[in-house]
Amino acid sequence: MAGPVDPDGKTPLDLQISFFHQRRAVRAAARRMLAWNPERIILAHGRWYGSNGTAELRRAFRWAL
Repeated sequence: MAGPVDPDGKTPLDLQISFFHQRRAVRAAARRMLAWNPERIILAHGRWYGSNGTAELRRAFRWAL
């Protein structure tokens, strides 16, 4: 119900709210990770993505960007 479930998992709202006062830092960190242009990623406790990692990272952090 909180949202971190595949296939369109996202950061739970309570966690997003906990970063409210640091949103600039979170946005900068997300942009930094996207700049790495990863091909493969593993998001938290979820599944791993063997391809198209940058797009999946952008999707996962869309709330911060």
